[in-house]
Amino acid sequence: MTELQSSMSQDEAISALLAFMFSGVIGSPKGKGVSYLVDIDRASRKIQPPIPIVLSKAELEEAVFSATGHHLKASSRFADGALSISYKVSIEEDSDIQYVVQLRHHGNVTSMNLLMSLISSAIDPSILPLPTVYPIPGEEQRQKTTGIGRQIMQLISGPMADSVYPRMSHEEKLVFVRHMALAFQATWRITLPKGCLIGELCATETDNGVVLSIGPDRHYKLGGPFTTVRDYLRAHICSSLDSFKRQEGIDEYKARFLQRVTDFVEGGMHNIPAIVEDIPVVAVHSDMGPHNVILSPTTPTDINAIIDWEFVASAPYASLHRIIEMLFRESAPNGFGAEYAHADELRDAFWGAIPEWRTWNESEATRVFLEWFRFALFMKAEWRPKDLDEEEKERYWEENVRVVEGLLGKYGSHGAS
Repeated sequence: MTELQSSMSQDEAISALLAFMFSGVIGSPKGKGVSYLVDIDRASRKIQPPIPIVLSKAELEEAVFSATGHHLKASSRFADGALSISYKVSIEEDSDIQYVVQLRHHGNVTSMNLLMSLISSAIDPSILPLPTVYPIPGEEQRQKTTGIGRQIMQLISGPMADSVYPRMSHEEKLVFVRHMALAFQATWRITLPKGCLIGELCATETDNGVVLSIGPDRHYKLGGPFTTVRDYLRAHICSSLDSFKRQEGIDEYKARFLQRVTDFVEGGMHNIPAIVEDIPVVAVHSDMGPHNVILSPTTPTDINAIIDWEFVASAPYASLHRIIEMLFRESAPNGFGAEYAHADELRDAFWGAIPEWRTWNESEATRVFLEWFRFALFMKAEWRPKDLDEEEKERYWEENVRVVEGLLGKYGSHGAS
């Protein structure tokens, strides 16, 4: 979006963009796997025609050679993610080597490369394996100019864990969750800059080496950096309330909760107990779920690589609650799927593999933190299909209702309804 001073707000620009794209301007979506760049002049409100985001053969050749010294043999576009566009490339010099070239329109590629290289050199790769990255000279300035950064990394073979894990046997799941626990622990042990700041973890290269710093939260656009856990929770809750207000298709839920939640958030944030300040603030990969874990093609319980390091943060370890829960619950459109069989054993295996963190997970600080953090997570209900029977309708928002009623009843001026 073109950044111009005008009366057109970001929300208005997004609404206009969505209406424009769904108007049929790009034709039928059938068979399309392409991301588009669309400029909106916020002063004139004029929307420019969408341009497919691609890397030409010449651009791929230049990027691969400048970063690796190798010559491009062939390339294919193989994935368009929410935050990146990926090409798989082979090279003339060695048929066994393949790279992934990604266009990233959200992550700071230079910081990502530095962080990934730092982590790879500091942590046992058998515990926290990362693909090797190959920085492209001059890419930092290019990303500042174009808004899109290019990242080149080693192509890691193997299936994504989210496609395999649900079908694993219980015994295989037990092995995998222990491996994941050790990977989480490895990130939590990364040395952070001095001072308990909560925000995005950024890396900069200086004459004295790589320097880490904490900046404003970019993942959820919370602001910051925050000096206290309570300030972080307040920002998270206020951001969730804003999303709740804008959510469509949940009128029945809004009628029950929106005013009560709004009143509570506007007047009850001082009630967050001080004990949450005891919770460890650590380095986290903010999206280290099974969807970003590549498994061994021969031993599917082994981790080949953990990818997509767009969002690395300094944050309370328990802020990964929903990500960790992916190991114990099926995915579901309402954001709270059914537990896997013997989920209690999976949880026990996960936390048992990292006993220091099991102690924290069972602490009062974590329990209270999660009361408020889950309030932010479940405050906004997901859209509910209209063809559900009464029992299914009741179940669909059951966890949202339980969490919101629980916190309002305990800390608010309103009792449960």
